[in-house]
Amino acid sequence: MSKDGRKDLPTGITRKTRKKGTRTVPVVTKDGTPVYRVRVWDSVTKRQIERTAEGLEAAKALLGEFNEAKRRPGRLQAERVRFIDVAARYLVAYKVKRDGTSRPKSSLAKERTFLNVYLIPVLGNAWIGDLDMPDLNEAIRGMTLKDGAPASGSTKSTAASVLRRLFAWAREERIIPANPALELRTGWGGSVRRRVLIPSIPQVLRLAEALDHFKPGLGDVAMVLAFTGLRWEEAVAVPAGNVDIDRQCMTIDRTASESGGRRDVREDMKTRAAVRLVMIPDIAIPAVHRLLERGATGRERSNGQRYARLINGDRGGYLGYATWRKYLALAHGYTAAHKDGAITYTAHELRHVCTSLLIASGASDMQVANQMGHSKIETTKNIYGTCSPRTAPSS
Repeated sequence: MSKDGRKDLPTGITRKTRKKGTRTVPVVTKDGTPVYRVRVWDSVTKRQIERTAEGLEAAKALLGEFNEAKRRPGRLQAERVRFIDVAARYLVAYKVKRDGTSRPKSSLAKERTFLNVYLIPVLGNAWIGDLDMPDLNEAIRGMTLKDGAPASGSTKSTAASVLRRLFAWAREERIIPANPALELRTGWGGSVRRRVLIPSIPQVLRLAEALDHFKPGLGDVAMVLAFTGLRWEEAVAVPAGNVDIDRQCMTIDRTASESGGRRDVREDMKTRAAVRLVMIPDIAIPAVHRLLERGATGRERSNGQRYARLINGDRGGYLGYATWRKYLALAHGYTAAHKDGAITYTAHELRHVCTSLLIASGASDMQVANQMGHSKIETTKNIYGTCSPRTAPSS
């Protein structure tokens, strides 16, 4: 048996030592009680968790707590747990909603991004039991971007919401005795004011022409976005069978969002209003017709396995947002040589163009909300309240 009785210690418990000159000596308290390290491997967070205890009996009791926590994932009752370890466990639990259904990958990616980019670099090494309200407020208040510029109010608000969810989960799992983020405010100011858009049909046509110059077919995608008001993730998920050319409408009942290189196709929309019948105006009918015809042969040859949507990628799969952004940037530069200047619409700004044109044509708030998929008319008024048939241009 070794001098420090190491062979008699249970697995996971070792004597704590320190260097004294060239010798390694065991650590003891003032009254001579030996200090032990208690270590366990957490298979959920993929980390080794460590605490110290004074006396062998206290170390064995602590080891028992650790082993009990491992049998109940998420319920780590040790107070000396770092924020980064709790965040890892929280993300594992966040994958599943309370009702047992899977959470959208885009929501999980957003939660992970805010933790990894903004919160863990500041709070990661802190003991979660030592964090209090002033610490959390200071972390949110001092948030910065990569270039050192202060984060926007909306970014801070989202980060505060993430903190509130994480600490609420940690309290439910009895990792912490009290929730310091219970009253953490989430109102840290609004986001950057939206760029004022002046809807212009000629500009949309010019942008579509520029897109077709670099990649034929993308111009029709821009036409669909600009004159139907679809969100990008809705537009790329519309099945070809959901489009009714004769009635000039399409059924929107699913989304295809991207997150971390993965595509998350969901038929359970976020709100009831998102499942809707979108009207296709006359100006967009030729573009929709061309998109359907372009994939007709591929659909027939593959029995509907490929080119099954209104908007398709090169090989009949989904059109990636990265591809769209690549050619959209080229189109922006291409239009800059025109005497009327560059056109810098993004995919979401094309949706705003559609809304502005609807309001300018005299459509009611209810009609605009239905076309856009807003669950409340107030949402439409808050976003586009400054537009009216008087102020919006008629193009």
